[in-house]
Amino acid sequence: MGYKVGFILSLVLVVELFILAGDLFTSQVIYTNLDAVSITAGNIISSKGGITDEVISFVRNNSGGEIEAVGDEAPLFGSMYTFKIYKEYTPMNFFISNKEISVVRSVIIGYYN
Repeated sequence: MGYKVGFILSLVLVVELFILAGDLFTSQVIYTNLDAVSITAGNIISSKGGITDEVISFVRNNSGGEIEAVGDEAPLFGSMYTFKIYKEYTPMNFFISNKEISVVRSVIIGYYN
């Protein structure tokens, strides 16, 4: 009888471990997607001179995230421009609250590859 109770209690821990592994995998996939979108968004920002409607729609369509400028400086030709792309993630583990997964990148305005 005792081994059955121990087995049932251990299953609770195993299920929680699988949920944690699923959360880690899902958050890594979201981060990788945001990182890939940030490279293309950086190229568009560099050529357009700042965050435009084109960049915002590109980020929303390809990653489901949002983009915003970091800092209050105006984008000038040849200056460093920093932006952040982020997305809210609701974990499967109900003990953890919503998390924001973000990528921060910098580009030089007017630099062409």
